[in-house]
Amino acid sequence: MDIGKVISTPDGPSPSFFAFAIAKGKKISKDQFVRVSTEEGTMVAMVENIIKTNRYYANPETVVEADNLEQLFHVDEWEFLIAEAMPLGVISSGQVLRPTVPPSPGDMVQTIEGEVLSKFLGFRERGIHIGQVLHHSVPVRLSLTKTFQKHLAILAMSGSGKSYLTSVLVEELLKRKKEDGRVAVVIFDTHGEYTGFAEKPPAGVKDFSGSAVNVVDIRIPVPRLTAREISAFTSLSAVQVAELDKVIRELEGQLYDFRELAEEVLARKMADKTKKALYRWLMELHSQRIFARQEDIITRNEGEKEEHHLLKELVRPGRLVVFDLSNYLSTRVRDLIVLWVTKELFGMRRRGEVAPLTIFLEEAHNFIPEGEQEVPTKWMFETIAREGRKFLCSLVVISQRPIKLSTTVLSQCNTHIIMRVTNPYDLKHIGESSEGITQKTLKSLTSLQVGEALVVGEAVRYPVFIKVRQRESWEKKFSDLEEEARRYEESMDAEKAEGVEEAFL
Repeated sequence: MDIGKVISTPDGPSPSFFAFAIAKGKKISKDQFVRVSTEEGTMVAMVENIIKTNRYYANPETVVEADNLEQLFHVDEWEFLIAEAMPLGVISSGQVLRPTVPPSPGDMVQTIEGEVLSKFLGFRERGIHIGQVLHHSVPVRLSLTKTFQKHLAILAMSGSGKSYLTSVLVEELLKRKKEDGRVAVVIFDTHGEYTGFAEKPPAGVKDFSGSAVNVVDIRIPVPRLTAREISAFTSLSAVQVAELDKVIRELEGQLYDFRELAEEVLARKMADKTKKALYRWLMELHSQRIFARQEDIITRNEGEKEEHHLLKELVRPGRLVVFDLSNYLSTRVRDLIVLWVTKELFGMRRRGEVAPLTIFLEEAHNFIPEGEQEVPTKWMFETIAREGRKFLCSLVVISQRPIKLSTTVLSQCNTHIIMRVTNPYDLKHIGESSEGITQKTLKSLTSLQVGEALVVGEAVRYPVFIKVRQRESWEKKFSDLEEEARRYEESMDAEKAEGVEEAFL
């Protein structure tokens, strides 16, 4: 459909910019894709801005002095909409090329067919369906390999829909058929937002519980830990690590917990100062109650009964494992659990003992902070960010504070999905770390609505704004402030009334 004509401006047309006058009665939106024929082929461009002009109101003196301007002239007939567009690529002989020749003034600008736009953006027919292109009825179907293998970052301010988007991504991974290639999925859930996948949903809602399991408790096997790994859980000196390593080597093949290991340290010959410090650190770890003599992960099934599994048994193709961290008030305990599970998963993946793996990390800036801040989990996730793609162990880092997230990790995420962001420091950080984002596109992030996002990076050929599709899984609703406050006072009133009645009787 014809929607306007290219016009001549001081800045264009050029291979990187052109403007066009929108035809009367045609509706065009900012961030919409359009097409125009050039001598190179079909040029595809994105509308970056729309300006309304009227020659009668161009001169301030005329506007101020002529009070009856509307009565003297037909000013409405001279009102035009001008769209500013950025050429993205040229389709020629089935290939997408970089534009080198501008369109000509007077060339017709048209809407773009859905099939052409889908191929131009690099969508896959059987890809990960996360929504549709904003202002177009084109399904967004991303390549599994391009989206996940080289890591994915989901960046957004609180309340913009990043957890909802994450749930949609998880649904797509769980729905994949065996012949399409399935990965194992692990989520470190800091707020208990994804535990609903492992529960029976209300009637009429798609049931994913058959392919999801919720881990509510973990026991880290002490005999599986080396002295260096134990030092990551606490603050051991190089001398203490060396002495502890000797003790552990002599206990190889035996079962023991940290209390028993501490007693072994007391029985060995070493410097008294080192011995006392080691004993104190080991007993402190024992008091955390997350360590055991052998591996023992507790899950919860449909009937709320406890089931004991090994970590390796849980990680399977097409299956989701949710590690519910919401009940751990101690950040130290939470970090120790995430560190051990991640280390074990990456080790098993490197040895080919588990399926190709995708790890979702909520509140990633708390586990992989930027700067010199020492967090036990940081080195492990930075290692996966650098090396994981070689072993098909991918990361999905989810954060509401991108500026606080490790640059090492963020730079390794080749695809970014960015939802609404308003903090100027976060916006600047995103602009510096996400390739292909222009300043105009960056400004659009502040006005995105809930559920809208920008996809940029390897998963798409060009940056594209999308509307996230409706989720199919059960969304566990958390009580809002108004509802909870009302319910609390109603319960107080009921208790008070009951107390008065008992006193009367």
